[in-house]
Amino acid sequence: MALDVGVCLDTLTGIIYYQRLLSSGYIVDERDWNIEKGEHNSDEQVRYLTPTQLSILYQTVKPDARLDALVHLLHSTGARIAEILTLDLDSIDLQNRKFQVIGKRNKQRWCFYSDSAVQSLNNYLKYYRHHGDLALFTSQLPFTKEVSRLSYATAYKSLLEVVKTEPELQRIRFHDLRHTFGTERVGLMGIDELRALMGHETIQMTLRYSKVTSRHAEKVAQQASAKIPFYE
Repeated sequence: MALDVGVCLDTLTGIIYYQRLLSSGYIVDERDWNIEKGEHNSDEQVRYLTPTQLSILYQTVKPDARLDALVHLLHSTGARIAEILTLDLDSIDLQNRKFQVIGKRNKQRWCFYSDSAVQSLNNYLKYYRHHGDLALFTSQLPFTKEVSRLSYATAYKSLLEVVKTEPELQRIRFHDLRHTFGTERVGLMGIDELRALMGHETIQMTLRYSKVTSRHAEKVAQQASAKIPFYE
């Protein structure tokens, strides 16, 4: 069987170039993306961050203004990472600290962010956001300097890069911040209000966070009981 040497050389060159881009960090292997798509099953274990993990995370991402702003928005709004990355700059109501996202089944809802998120977002917008694209979060190609919307792959690669030396943050996902939002607020507002903020299709999705706080309360109660003297 005859081989087209030209085609073989072109293919080999392409493979070598692709591997160089991977090793240089300019692109991410799709197998490593671990992309979080769609609504999660109501039986899925809720993975949320503890106060200690949150403190470490915020300290770790602070030097990266774009990632810092992204983490603040995700944690303070409970929005999905895909919803945040599809936002345009003019979608943000900077004065009232809110924005509207389109969730599952094209349902719209408002998201409201915190004072700390305001500071991080303003810092990113003023000094670090690349101009030339409508997107809120932008990225610039290293060779052509072309500006485009920040992709999930690039954002997740940035997150993994900054937390790789933090044992407390191994296997972290952007979606864990959404779970943290729900867990923190389940006792501070009604289930219906929390469901509306998170854009859940069913109340069962929101009720998962009640189960989490109940399990945590049980664990704390058992730990406290173990420290109390036993009386006969």
